[in-house]
Amino acid sequence: MSSATGRPLPWTALVESLGPGRFEKIRRALGDAKTEALDRDAFLLDGTVGQLFRDLVPQDAPTETVNAYGALLHMLYLHWERDWPVARIEPRALDGALQSPAPLAARTPPVAVCYLQLPERAVWAASQPGGPHEPLDGLFVVAAPARVRTLAVLGFRPERVGFTTMESELALPAAAPGSRADGSAPFASVIPGGERGKLRSVADAHELAALAVLALGTTTG
Repeated sequence: MSSATGRPLPWTALVESLGPGRFEKIRRALGDAKTEALDRDAFLLDGTVGQLFRDLVPQDAPTETVNAYGALLHMLYLHWERDWPVARIEPRALDGALQSPAPLAARTPPVAVCYLQLPERAVWAASQPGGPHEPLDGLFVVAAPARVRTLAVLGFRPERVGFTTMESELALPAAAPGSRADGSAPFASVIPGGERGKLRSVADAHELAALAVLALGTTTG
């Protein structure tokens, strides 16, 4: 599976490995239980989801791995349910949105669910403080009127097994991300020499959520 730009999409191998019908079983189970799929806690408590989760995650996995898989599985289901919506951000539009970021306004209904595919190797982040910086392929986004939840995909490339994720959640409306502790501007590159390559960096969860909200206003289908 590829996007309209011809780039591979990060979920293809994982979804194919799950086998046909797994998400359809979950949809039926959620419907029978009258569970709102957008509610992640309720989603993960469903027995059918729990079975799939146990098939994916080793029993001795650390808490952070369990949480990461839970966030990813929920995002994958929501995007499958909507036939994998992908939106793309052109480099010039993204640069304009991040140059002087505006405050993050509350959104109008309905909830927006999509994968925001970023320009290749344009935005970088470390999933943990002190960790390696990796390029963001894109962002799974669920943007409700009063809250945005984002799961970034880092370090994805076809020859790599898996990828790194980084999550954020932010209530809306919210202030634009401000100057960092070191005085640098939000989204400024933290990679040595990165500014010469017109690279951007996401330094924290607020910047990641803001990236999602700001990018949503620049997308093409």
